[in-house]
Amino acid sequence: MDDGQVSMDFLMAITIFALGLVLLISQVPMLFAPLQTVSTDIQPVAYRTSMILVEDGGIYNETTGYITSNWEDPEGTGENYSQNCINITNYTDNVKRIGLAMSTMELGWSSSSEDIVPNTLSVNKMKALQDWQEDTANQSKIVKKLGLLVTYNNNPINYSYNISLVNFSDNLIPNSSAPLLQIGDSIPTSGSVTVEKIERIVAIDNTTGLTGNRTIAGHECAKLVVYVWR
Repeated sequence: MDDGQVSMDFLMAITIFALGLVLLISQVPMLFAPLQTVSTDIQPVAYRTSMILVEDGGIYNETTGYITSNWEDPEGTGENYSQNCINITNYTDNVKRIGLAMSTMELGWSSSSEDIVPNTLSVNKMKALQDWQEDTANQSKIVKKLGLLVTYNNNPINYSYNISLVNFSDNLIPNSSAPLLQIGDSIPTSGSVTVEKIERIVAIDNTTGLTGNRTIAGHECAKLVVYVWR
């Protein structure tokens, strides 16, 4: 016979092998899906947290319905504030969101006290947040006020965080024994935990008198460093 013959056993073996190879290749991306989900989930959460802190002044909602960004001044006694309206009763519960952006009133600008200056942090707000950290009863509330307490399909997602204000040499401001802002958990250095880091260059209001920091266009600047993991 002049024509070549291929046995049926060989054809079946090649077909099964090809199908198996296709199925294996299609399943490879699924092996890395859990790792990709964690990474892509934490990065936007870390960025959102840094954005809230740097570009938002916060929200304080009185029981009377009055809303203000001066959450750090519960008695309304700030030197540049024109209204003494915030009630100290249920103070921490009335704070709906924590933001560190300073009010234009602190700069002496003739505008609403609710106008804020993005990327310029208020020392008073940073001190208030640090006080929350040092009060054990309020530590758990920081997670909620920063939007880090969320649920997915009725299941809680627990995010850990570490937030600090450092100079451009990565040293705490003003120093490690009495930092202006260092809150959250210890950053994991081992294991399989995925940690996302966001750095934001920020200006600090002109009442600080801090030394050793870099100035940009006449404004004292530092770095707000946000770590998030779970």
